[in-house]
Amino acid sequence: MRRLAVLSLALLAAVPARAQFSLNLDNLVNTAKDVGKMSKGLAGIGPEEELTIGGSVAIEIASRYGGIVRDEAITRRVNLVGKALARYSSRPNLPWRFGVLGSQTVNAFSAPGGYVFITRGLYDTLGSDDALAAVLSHEITHVARRHALKIIARNDFFSGAMDLASQRSADLQKFDAGIDQITTTLFEKGFDPQTEYEADGGGRGLAITTGYAPGGLRFVLMQLQARGGDPQTTFSTHPPLQERINRLPADPPPP
Repeated sequence: MRRLAVLSLALLAAVPARAQFSLNLDNLVNTAKDVGKMSKGLAGIGPEEELTIGGSVAIEIASRYGGIVRDEAITRRVNLVGKALARYSSRPNLPWRFGVLGSQTVNAFSAPGGYVFITRGLYDTLGSDDALAAVLSHEITHVARRHALKIIARNDFFSGAMDLASQRSADLQKFDAGIDQITTTLFEKGFDPQTEYEADGGGRGLAITTGYAPGGLRFVLMQLQARGGDPQTTFSTHPPLQERINRLPADPPPP
């Protein structure tokens, strides 16, 4: 009953999911050119900067992983579950957006500002909303705890204040270089293992708070491990499945 109430609130708050996500993604190219000043350190990255950075990273994610799946039912389901979870996160006021990517790899991504993606290859393995919520909760935790932004904050690239006005092509090149640093981490290096374990634990707590089964993520990871497959296409930038499973409580699988 509680879960149905949460999902009903999310549905009432949302416009049609497919139109909502595609509209924002299509407009991000122009948004990425309208940037103010940014200084070194996470405190120097304000809400507008975060949204601009996140929008640019979201474009990269979508372009590298097959674009956004144009399926109304799938997109609506992912947005309903995702926004229900996001309402109980530590940053409920972000303009959260959820989308399914056209790639058959098994992975999920997030970008600053509230962008969360799951590949079609992973989506098709998730039968229940508990399993879907477990994956989305992990990515929501990355965003809520500003894990990607901390990559920028640690990097000397952002030392001092920088004018990133759209009229200056050199400044836009610098901005693009900063985006490349995040996307390289997301697509090639991945977050450090401790950050991923933090997102696993935080995501589990978020799922429980929202009313989903606590064992959802562990169940998903165990299913993927049992299925086998090429490790290069299954959470390739995450720690080994067995290590993630070992660090989660031995909750029973979802009903």
